[in-house]
Amino acid sequence: MNVDHLPDKARVWIYQADRVLNEAEQLGIAKAMDGFVQQWKAHGAELAAGYEIREGRWLILAVDEQAQAATGCSIDSSVHVIRELGDRYRLDFFNRTLVVYEHEGERKTAPMHQFWALRKAGIVNEHTYVYNTIATTLGELRTSWKQKFEDSWHQEAWR
Repeated sequence: MNVDHLPDKARVWIYQADRVLNEAEQLGIAKAMDGFVQQWKAHGAELAAGYEIREGRWLILAVDEQAQAATGCSIDSSVHVIRELGDRYRLDFFNRTLVVYEHEGERKTAPMHQFWALRKAGIVNEHTYVYNTIATTLGELRTSWKQKFEDSWHQEAWR
């Protein structure tokens, strides 16, 4: 179940894999997420939710909290499923120190310290595209997923 039917105000969690997923992995993850999202509940109430595997790298989970808010237990259950998928496919969806950016038309990945060294060296500049993995709503994700460094949270951290 994709996120297209959810409103811009839907809460979103973005899980970045530490590597690109192959087609079989994407299919397996999609099957598991279909099952999870269909039965995901908070205090017994069904959640209006969806997910997306974006560009073979990101697993995005969203819930319309106007209908029913996600609770601590329901969020914990989603984290548990994501961890299980990571274990099954030998992926790390929880390494927040990796930055995905574009350089010379190619998507690259670097640990945060290396990304800052590239910035210092001028290889990463104001016009380098980065991915907004800290969006908290679907609307924010829809409007600012890929953005220039100068428009991203990275610019704020660089100052």
